[in-house]
Amino acid sequence: MAALFSGLPLRAQYFRGVNISGAEFGMNNLPGRYNTDYTFNSEPTFRYFAARNLNLIRFPLQWERLQPTLQGPLDPAYLGLLKSAVAWARNSGDLFIVDIHNFARYSMNESGRLNAYVVDQAYNGSVKVSRADLADLWVRLSNEFANEPAVYAYDLMNEPHDMAGWKEISQAVLNAIRNNGDRKLIMVPGDSWSSANRWVNVHGPTGWITDPADNFMYEAHQYFDFDESGTYTRSYDVELRANPGLPTIGTTRVSRFLTWCRSNNARCYLGEFGVPDSDPRWWDVLHDFLKTLDDAQVSGSYWAAGEWWGNYALSVQPTNNYAVDRPQLPYLVAHLPPATFTSVSTASGGGATFAPDSLMSGYGVRLAPDSAAADSVPWPLSLKNVTVEVTDSVGRTAQAALAFVSAGQINYVIPPDTELGRVNVAVKSDGAVVASGTYYVDRVAPTIFSAGDAKGPAIAGMVRVKADGSQSYEYTVAYDDAQQKFVARPIEFGGPSDKLFLILYGTGFRNAAAPSRAVLRVGSTTLTPAYVGAQPDTPGLDQINAELPRSLAGSGSLTLTFQIDGKTANPATLTFR
Repeated sequence: MAALFSGLPLRAQYFRGVNISGAEFGMNNLPGRYNTDYTFNSEPTFRYFAARNLNLIRFPLQWERLQPTLQGPLDPAYLGLLKSAVAWARNSGDLFIVDIHNFARYSMNESGRLNAYVVDQAYNGSVKVSRADLADLWVRLSNEFANEPAVYAYDLMNEPHDMAGWKEISQAVLNAIRNNGDRKLIMVPGDSWSSANRWVNVHGPTGWITDPADNFMYEAHQYFDFDESGTYTRSYDVELRANPGLPTIGTTRVSRFLTWCRSNNARCYLGEFGVPDSDPRWWDVLHDFLKTLDDAQVSGSYWAAGEWWGNYALSVQPTNNYAVDRPQLPYLVAHLPPATFTSVSTASGGGATFAPDSLMSGYGVRLAPDSAAADSVPWPLSLKNVTVEVTDSVGRTAQAALAFVSAGQINYVIPPDTELGRVNVAVKSDGAVVASGTYYVDRVAPTIFSAGDAKGPAIAGMVRVKADGSQSYEYTVAYDDAQQKFVARPIEFGGPSDKLFLILYGTGFRNAAAPSRAVLRVGSTTLTPAYVGAQPDTPGLDQINAELPRSLAGSGSLTLTFQIDGKTANPATLTFR
């Protein structure tokens, strides 16, 4: 497959990202009310995906809200929300794609009824919405964003379908943008819902866009269910019985589009693709599909992310205050471009923001020539001639202390004097940059060590004090050889005079302004921490000490929550017998 697509233009310049959806919600209720019918996602969502180097953000918008009257001014409130989202993308290091998510239709309220009109289609001899109307919208957007570096591209229209003359329409709109003096990248979708699989049948063997700036990409979408709708109404087993080629269906379908791009010497982009969270075999289909995009070195944005998706099966929006990744997320991160370095909290394996003097785990490929671990404190700034440099928001660069390096992972500590804001991280081997990434640093970003995932059993210690004053140290987890993982070790209170003191470990909260007001709960029981702060022996490690009340005995598995300076850590569990 790599050889097949090796001739695609601009190889090695590709990105991975997501669609951050919400501003186009409530399409059947126009114009709708902000934060009732539709929403603009908050800044932590942009930070979360930027930290995972999924920074190609396609941002769906509703034409009617953005421009309530055809060829009229842009709505100031909706435009203001859009500009805030662009600013958040800029601050996070994202590449922002403005997407008009209207399927080449514009809806009008007529006599109390909402009617959708297709661009350039005549109704009773009259065209209600013309290519000139769409061009006018884009010229107005160009006036707003032509000089905004965070806006990476203009996506002319989401999934046109059942069109007459889409090629001519898209060319006319592109011409209008160029005639406005704007040379920004333009995404040109295809007809028939932009299907990659149907691309050649719908559009013929050759491309149609002529661009004086030579800066456009053809955009296709592809889903893997039987009707390519992305609704996934059938189970994997039902799909497989109907199509034994299901495990590689993504590659089969997208390859037709990629081959077309190559034969036309055209750049191309996958604006939407996604799989449900219900069956791991779908994730393997995604994995195979992404390998094909990797080989072709083609950019793509997963459908979808966004804070209003709830339990939507295709969503990769994290849960539990950005601490818990959705199951599809690791498959996306596994297919980042080369030389990418993705950092997460060592404690939780997640997080949207991180704090100075925190323990971090960074992932990539060919990061170090061999594995090595620090053997003394303070930890060294170099292991195996590998260093990690953190450049903060004021341009100051410092080397991070290293706990461990290997080809695929580096554990390090964010330098304690790192300025708040966006930071760039570079991994160097023998002085040469081999990988880089970015994330956002805040003063406090608490995470708790847990086993398995960011909401598993808390990895903690416990001091048992008996009536005679003797003490013993116990653990809240144990390794299960059969399951090959750490599992909860039930806490037993023992004799009536025994006292149990929990020692929780985490990172990211030693800089708290008010540690005495930290809130620690086990189930519905509030504990009073005796200590919240740095653990004295290990760099970056933080600690919470609190006595466990005997009333928790026999409670079974309970959720542990921790909040400090208004920031909530990932949940974990403790089990009581």
